[in-house]
Amino acid sequence: MTLPHTNIMNTDSNRNDSYHLRLAAFEEAYDIWSVMDTCYQALEHKEYFICDDLDYVKDILAGHGFGVVACNEDDKIVGNLLVKYPGLSEENLGYDVFIKEYANNCISPDCNITLTSKTLNQVLHMDSTSVLPEHRGHGLENKMITFAESLIDTSQYCYSFATVAPENMASLKSLEKNGYQIIVTKKKYTDLVRCVMMKKL
Repeated sequence: MTLPHTNIMNTDSNRNDSYHLRLAAFEEAYDIWSVMDTCYQALEHKEYFICDDLDYVKDILAGHGFGVVACNEDDKIVGNLLVKYPGLSEENLGYDVFIKEYANNCISPDCNITLTSKTLNQVLHMDSTSVLPEHRGHGLENKMITFAESLIDTSQYCYSFATVAPENMASLKSLEKNGYQIIVTKKKYTDLVRCVMMKKL
């Protein structure tokens, strides 16, 4: 079976970098985590990014989601995006956004969707995106989001969510460019302020 992929050619005449995107394999979990950890260690503001552990990456690639990787000409992974299916777990961002039948506080009027088990099961998360510092400037984050969306079964998943630190303008712009809108800004992940963003697929 041929895995989905797409090629990206750099249009800057001063650079000859080229990349391709493809679906990640489970066996690449460590390489994906290594890119995530490298990016995290290089951050000046580490509160911008939560670097999950290797087991978390393996869990997603084992069937609780999927991964997309950006590779250079040597097929070395230089960036990745993890997409997660949260199901009915408490981490499902639908709980933060969808209107509850018994409460309506902290909900944007732009998202008039009732909170039910059906709508929660139609949610997926653009969970985390990482691009090695030396490979930034090519729009890889934006392109990985677009590519990942092309792989989603929209008959099953209708709502794509992401969280981003308000100060992380690069990721915020990538999500907005792909049609994501800020629904609510609140504390998440214990005590970190995040914009919860959503796109109807």
